[in-house]
Amino acid sequence: MRFLLFIPTLNEVGNIEPILLSIIENYPDLDILIVDDNSLDGTVASILAIKAKSKRLTLISRPGKLGIGSAHVLALNYARKNEYEFLITMDGDGAHKPELISTFLKISANYDVVIGSRYLVRNSLAEWNLFRKTLTRLIHLLTRVSLDLKYDSSSAFRCYNLARMPEILFTGLKSVGYDFFFESLFELTKYKYIKIYEIPIDLPARIYGNSKLTLILALKAGVTLFNLIKKRMIKN
Repeated sequence: MRFLLFIPTLNEVGNIEPILLSIIENYPDLDILIVDDNSLDGTVASILAIKAKSKRLTLISRPGKLGIGSAHVLALNYARKNEYEFLITMDGDGAHKPELISTFLKISANYDVVIGSRYLVRNSLAEWNLFRKTLTRLIHLLTRVSLDLKYDSSSAFRCYNLARMPEILFTGLKSVGYDFFFESLFELTKYKYIKIYEIPIDLPARIYGNSKLTLILALKAGVTLFNLIKKRMIKN
């Protein structure tokens, strides 16, 4: 089976090197795709230095901050075009632990989507600041109640069985930001054949840099959530 690991980056110079080195050392057969949204802090230089030593690393540089959701859609289409069977996605801020990739690799054979859930571990967000913790939990509560999503719907640590994914995941999603994560799950749960499984994860606070989740992005996600609620009500 062919796996591609995807990491989006935006100003992660203090985090991306140890992540990549750990993945390359522990998963030598795993191909890596990075989509960078015009980092200005040296992230790209750090990636290129590692890329020079690893043929399995591919970097796509975009001209500006085009949104984490659009980066994930790009990765999905890149993986399908290049005939990968599975796509694993993770953050580039150090919160997602590379050692958990092995769990995704094992479980992916039996499920169509595997999600790393922060809500299967008690106090999994203990190190986060109050603002980020509150927004994340609010999104989780709203998507669970209003969209009937019983998963950690804003988690970016996932694995997709590409052969089983419906076309809408590649071309039909409207979200370009963090709302991609719950919009994609909302659409996927409409397909009864899709098998989804969660594994427990805990997320430490980022070591370097600042969270990209801002109040403005959260408000935009709220608009998407409202539209999905209307869509669900109309169809019901």
